[in-house]
Amino acid sequence: MFKRTILLLLALAGTSVNAVAAENGNYILGPGDVINITVYGEEDLTIEERRIDTREMLEYPYLDKISTKGKTPDQLQQEITNGLKGRVLINPRVSVSIDQYRNFYINGVVNKPGAYEYQPGLTVEQAVSIAEGFTAKYRNSKGIYIIRANETKNMDGDELEAYLEEQKESRLSDRVGPGDTVYIVTRLFGMKR
Repeated sequence: MFKRTILLLLALAGTSVNAVAAENGNYILGPGDVINITVYGEEDLTIEERRIDTREMLEYPYLDKISTKGKTPDQLQQEITNGLKGRVLINPRVSVSIDQYRNFYINGVVNKPGAYEYQPGLTVEQAVSIAEGFTAKYRNSKGIYIIRANETKNMDGDELEAYLEEQKESRLSDRVGPGDTVYIVTRLFGMKR
């Protein structure tokens, strides 16, 4: 019981909006996600492995262009169902599923920084493991920061450093969401520790 309580508290403590959304079925689609749209019994209306691009628009037969921006798979499914119902099919049965999540990013003093495919429930510790661990000489002197998707869009290096100086350090148990960037740093210039 005690172990289960501790695990539950750790899981809840660092949960990001994106990670919670992904686990609750309220995952918000975004550029880089690969989706499947299935209309049962209608192969010509089924689309497999369609990557959402930066425009977040999807061309779909009979419905022209559909925006995926800010929508969950369920909302997109409902929009396609409503668009097809009566005009194209009497009672369309539509399913929208995620085939591949967009990437998360990890930078700094890890052995293999870069972009990796998001996995639901991902924690900082798991992200570091995916990036093959901390660089050996920095194992004990690190600051960990999670920058949520689009928080630092178009920032240069100095602006990013200033932004990170104002952020609270993350824990290894904190959740990482799709599109998030994890920074593992030895220290930030000018930071008071």
